[in-house]
Amino acid sequence: MRAAGDAARSCATPSQEFFSSMNIHFTPRIAAPQFTHFARSAAWCAASILVMLAASPAIASCGSAFCTLMSDRYAQGAGEPHLGWSVDLRMESVSQQTLRSGTTTLSASQVTGEDAIERHTKNTNLLTTLSYGFDQHWSFALRIPVVKRDHLHTLIDKDSGLPGDDEQWRFTRVADVQAIARRQFVVNGGAASFALFGGLKLPTGSIDINNADGTRAERALQPGSGTTDVVFGVAARRALGLSDALIGQASVSQALNARENFKPGMRVEFSAGWSHAFSANIGSVVQLNLRHRKPDIGAQAEPANSGSTSVDVSPGITVSVGKASTLYAYLQVPVYQKVTGIQLVPRASFALGWTSDF
Repeated sequence: MRAAGDAARSCATPSQEFFSSMNIHFTPRIAAPQFTHFARSAAWCAASILVMLAASPAIASCGSAFCTLMSDRYAQGAGEPHLGWSVDLRMESVSQQTLRSGTTTLSASQVTGEDAIERHTKNTNLLTTLSYGFDQHWSFALRIPVVKRDHLHTLIDKDSGLPGDDEQWRFTRVADVQAIARRQFVVNGGAASFALFGGLKLPTGSIDINNADGTRAERALQPGSGTTDVVFGVAARRALGLSDALIGQASVSQALNARENFKPGMRVEFSAGWSHAFSANIGSVVQLNLRHRKPDIGAQAEPANSGSTSVDVSPGITVSVGKASTLYAYLQVPVYQKVTGIQLVPRASFALGWTSDF
């Protein structure tokens, strides 16, 4: 049983976060010219993470996690491309402390047939995304996630079957970096547009973190997967008057190789949302985020305790600062969680960030 893993893993793997074409920042901006800089916000829980991003022996899934939020420029409002450099800094808090089997919440006393009882995996993620717009159609982005993780589980004595010693890992490390290219198209005179994106998640994160006792963390807990993953997808936006818009995005990420007998499961994400501008400086966004992850593969993986499907509701607010910067905040609340085996899942996740064009 691993402890939390797939339900919210990121965010450093393809989701992570930047996972879906740039899960790095998310913001509503109004279609009307006077609201061009109204709002740009994003918010990934990576974990999904990128997840970005991004973004996971028989112990419940303890998992790495990022927020999974739609974040391309369609989520920023009018969706017009920016020529030149942009930066997005996002801090996420994803605390996984609830044990789940299938769609049922468990208590620690209900855990049987496992090597350990997972207690918590607390993730604080800093995602830095640098992007550059070459022209009206093409742009490129690089996302660099840093993960601060605290995982605790209690070993189960093989002879008595009773809880024994605790094991804990605490570390702060760079996770897997993602590089994504994007091609945008405009239709219906600019009222609607769509974009294709694709790229790679690179194996820059460590896979050999040990705790103070010298015990190596399981692969799902490590800051990196050790694999190179391909990421591709499509995003779309449709303006509804001057202050509202519908947005959507779908993405897939798949590991191209295994590393030391571990290959993360394929990840599919879909997001749909609505953005509304209350004024030239304040806006709101509501997203529905669906994430499905297949079980991991390999001798170091835990197929029986990895793989999940989740649906989250993510309301957010954006506040523009100056002509080209935006502050944003998001709350991500799960409304449906189904996991394979026993895993830790979050009750809620938070994201705070700042994005700016130069």
